[in-house]
Amino acid sequence: MSDFSVGQKWVMADPIFGIFYGEVVEVSDDALSDTVVITDSEGNNLDTFIGSAAEFGEWQLVGQELLRYRKRRAGTSTIRARPGRLMR
Repeated sequence: MSDFSVGQKWVMADPIFGIFYGEVVEVSDDALSDTVVITDSEGNNLDTFIGSAAEFGEWQLVGQELLRYRKRRAGTSTIRARPGRLMR
């Protein structure tokens, strides 16, 4: 993605720290100093990113990264058929 747009929702899933959300709140004319507010899964403001979409790193638009995160977590979790019994 080359540019942000106001209202875009982004997500980054970290296997240790959990899921973080970003929402674009301001887009600059030069596209180099756009503002994204970063929150945790409970909606607490954690940080503010100011920069371009190209510098935003491994963040993905909402809907794309959550599915990959859930698949990754499912691969490391023990699946149980019934409480107390491992599925074989």
